[in-house]
Amino acid sequence: MARRKVRTGLTIFGIVVGVFAVTVMGSMTEYFNAMIDNARAGAGEAIIVSPKGGLRATLSQADVGRIERVRGVKTAAPQLATFFSSLSGASFGPPDQVIGIPPEQINQLWKPEDLAQGRWLQRGDTYQMVIGTSIAKKEKLKVGSILNWRDKDFEIVGLLKETQTAPDGWLIAPLEIVQKTIKRPNLITQINVVPEDPAHATALAAAIQDAVGNVKVQTLDEQLDAIEQALAVFNAILLSSAVLAAIIGGLAVVNTMVMSVSERTPEIGLKKAIGATNGNIIGEFLLEAATIGLLGGAIGFLLGWGMAALLNIGAAEALGGSEIFKVTPRLALIAIGLAVGLGTLAGLVPAWNASRLDPVVALREEA
Repeated sequence: MARRKVRTGLTIFGIVVGVFAVTVMGSMTEYFNAMIDNARAGAGEAIIVSPKGGLRATLSQADVGRIERVRGVKTAAPQLATFFSSLSGASFGPPDQVIGIPPEQINQLWKPEDLAQGRWLQRGDTYQMVIGTSIAKKEKLKVGSILNWRDKDFEIVGLLKETQTAPDGWLIAPLEIVQKTIKRPNLITQINVVPEDPAHATALAAAIQDAVGNVKVQTLDEQLDAIEQALAVFNAILLSSAVLAAIIGGLAVVNTMVMSVSERTPEIGLKKAIGATNGNIIGEFLLEAATIGLLGGAIGFLLGWGMAALLNIGAAEALGGSEIFKVTPRLALIAIGLAVGLGTLAGLVPAWNASRLDPVVALREEA
């Protein structure tokens, strides 16, 4: 490697480009994976009832009553979700939403420890809100601040703990006030059902489906499973181009190792003549290929990590300081391991060919 510095450097550069792409693209998939993992950790056994029939379909208070009469239901809380602002511009993750919930049912859906500061909504509240950390950073809000939304002033009375999931962009307000503000009285977009026995959530979901009829009933875990399946396809598409770049870098290692075997044929013959075994020769060339992969992988990963940090800084203001590129130990292991593995694999055939050289023929070539 030291004797052919330029060629070695160019080969390492090929690996660097591939691993750099894997790290940057992989850090985006890690962000989405972390969102799903965090959401699943706090999902509990809630049941989500949503309307069938497309975007214009809604639920009614009568649906809430029918659900409450199903045996095993502890509470059924109607909810209205609407966008906080327009959806113009790029967005990573769920959009910011205003969530309308009856204040008297808040404590049945969330625990006191889910709140970082302030208080939850209470019976009698009107133009008050509890908000997530992401929207608080973007709008520069804290407990006691006033937020103007659709020409109405809302007082911020509570701040949710950071979850790195959708609730970080939520603004929770009394249901009737949200309905009144958007001029859609009685509008309900979702019903949150809390079972009396969380262990029977799946069976209860089926019972609600039978009792209510034209609705879609899922546990929160089932909803997350569906999202995770969609993300798996997205992640596969995102990573495939990056892995392709890494494989092309591996082909450069093949070329380098083939050239190295050709140039060092007399040297290989001399080593075998003085007692080197086939295993010694194979080990030497594989070690060289793996070292090239390790150097390229380490440099590519560090550069990708730096790029992810720069992208996070650039997006911090728009996304409320949230990370959209998440570099994890798992990603580091995959990126560097891929580089070392590709390098070793690329050097396997040249190393095998080198070990099979006849020492007499090899020495004759030197003469």
